[in-house]
Amino acid sequence: MTAKLKVCGVTRVVDLATCVELGVDSVGINLWSGSRRGLSLAEAAALLRAVMPARGGPERVGVFVNPSREALHRAYETLELDLVQVIHDDPDAPPLTLPYTWVVRGAPPLGSLVLPAPAPARVLLDAAAPGYGGAGQTTDWVWARAAAQRLAAPVWLAGGITPGNAAAALAAVGPVGLDVASGAELPGAGRGEKDRTKIVALLAACRASD
Repeated sequence: MTAKLKVCGVTRVVDLATCVELGVDSVGINLWSGSRRGLSLAEAAALLRAVMPARGGPERVGVFVNPSREALHRAYETLELDLVQVIHDDPDAPPLTLPYTWVVRGAPPLGSLVLPAPAPARVLLDAAAPGYGGAGQTTDWVWARAAAQRLAAPVWLAGGITPGNAAAALAAVGPVGLDVASGAELPGAGRGEKDRTKIVALLAACRASD
């Protein structure tokens, strides 16, 4: 089974249209205002409406940091999201009731990896970095492989994935898919502007995997 590709932090019509055209499996729409790739709900709705006015095409994933329950559900319904990817600083935050991605950052002890309830639709292994993303840093692939084998859920890999190391990451970890933001961007991208050539190369690596 070939690996899937999620292009995260899509902000431009041209980039979303490229993802649709090339057959990218999943697109991430960042709805956290603190991110340089962050969009307001209105901006995100306009972006999706311009390229994907009807359901279909890549899976839609909304990315959130410490959202209120109301904001999360409003975005889920307005944008017709397939999944939400949420980071909460509060360990006592209420359990998510929407289809969601559980984000694991860094390389915590494998024994501490217990799927939350209700169970996530997937798990995302990302690097630990200041802020709320991997900041282009590569996570520990040896640990990630062990984690992927331990967890009874589809595991995706993020953190420093580029066209140059995508094939190696897939071979080393064996994830269901790759989640790429900065590794799919133009040099010096300010708001996450994507590079078509890099997306093509990332897809080629995923489709060549087994």
